[in-house]
Amino acid sequence: MAEGHGGDAASLGARARTKSARSSDEGAAAEPPLVHSEHRFDTGKRPTPDGLRRSRFMRRSQSSKWLIADAVDSSTIEELGDGLFVDTESGEVLESDWVRPPRPARCGWRIGENVSVHSDGQFAHFSGTERCGSIHACPICSAVIRAERAREISQAVEAHQAAGGSILFVTLTIRHDRTDPLKQSMDAVLGSWRKLLQGSAWVGSKSTQGAQDRYRVSGYIRSTEVTYGSNGWHPHIHALFFTDDKLSDTEVAAFGDELHTRWARFAHKATGKLPTREHGTDVQRVDEDGQVLGRYLAKLQEAEGKSKTEKWDASAELARADVKRGRGDNFVPFELLDSDHPMPLPQRRRLWVDYYEGTKGRRAITWSRGLKARYEVGEKTDQEVIEETEAAPVQWVADGSSYDALRRSDPELLALALDAAAGENWEVVKALLPGHEPPPGAVDGTGDRLAWELYK
Repeated sequence: MAEGHGGDAASLGARARTKSARSSDEGAAAEPPLVHSEHRFDTGKRPTPDGLRRSRFMRRSQSSKWLIADAVDSSTIEELGDGLFVDTESGEVLESDWVRPPRPARCGWRIGENVSVHSDGQFAHFSGTERCGSIHACPICSAVIRAERAREISQAVEAHQAAGGSILFVTLTIRHDRTDPLKQSMDAVLGSWRKLLQGSAWVGSKSTQGAQDRYRVSGYIRSTEVTYGSNGWHPHIHALFFTDDKLSDTEVAAFGDELHTRWARFAHKATGKLPTREHGTDVQRVDEDGQVLGRYLAKLQEAEGKSKTEKWDASAELARADVKRGRGDNFVPFELLDSDHPMPLPQRRRLWVDYYEGTKGRRAITWSRGLKARYEVGEKTDQEVIEETEAAPVQWVADGSSYDALRRSDPELLALALDAAAGENWEVVKALLPGHEPPPGAVDGTGDRLAWELYK
């Protein structure tokens, strides 16, 4: 099969197993530009890589394999004979049984003849590869996007507090068990949130004052987060409520009680389970340094590669799910992708696919109307954030086949190549990724470097 770069319709496909030839193996390897059902990948464990970048590359590789395998296993293509196939779902007759893997499975795949290595002596990245832009399901894109979202939230929090306002950090949860599908629970959480901020009880009416005015709430930022534990999937909401002046302790308590009464009613209607006040709704103040004061969230995030004394503030708690770790018997979805996770591999694979399907197409972070404009926060899509962070100049052009070989066989070495590029150790880069110097005029980089600084 020829190496290529996405020029024809089948170049981003995975071959379907026909009904007569489906197998129950653990998955199929990502073989660019096409992924064939006969390729297999090693399911054995390997040492956990050191450092956030290496961990993210390893996790992305594992995610790709599982999502590709699921796309192949769930294909509805059957063989008709005489070189023809049919998609039994749509009834379309096809001349090939290649299927397209989901976009996060293709993140990092080469799209040109070569792959450029960018570096400014501190920060490094590749270009000429697909970037899926998935804030939920891609360990690499999620880190870049969430770093920028945390910066935006910090900008709004600091400006609001400087203007004399205060902020409440609210966590809303539903009751759940192992039998509840993630899709269903996500629908319940997000549906209950929408209802919470609708109606006269919240926005008021001509004759009554709603909670929004009573507690001087001028805006909010909402984030959804998912963990998994002994009781199954646990989707929940973190939200910052911006109030135009400081609420008394009595007002904060009353706000929490009123919020919970409505939240519990909507959550019970959606799930059949009634959240308790203790576990369903948590309201904490955010102090002048952006720290959440309550014991539930006032913690340091000792993420690998981060300073253990680094401030973990409300913006990070809201946006940086990519660097969180599970606590107790709970873990975050990205941990499913780690080879040293104690859960059996088949179960991890099934849960990861469930997570991808349950979060696909859902917005992770939303702002109330007008709040971004009020604090001069720009409107950037997740994909725009990804594109703008490719800022460092091109320093090396790697041969596409060399890049493909590492991506398929040892993605950790791609991370090591970027580490070397960031440190201007070009001998290591050239040894890992043979290629050539960039042509004249291709050295200058453009874009916003801030998110890459946070991401690194």
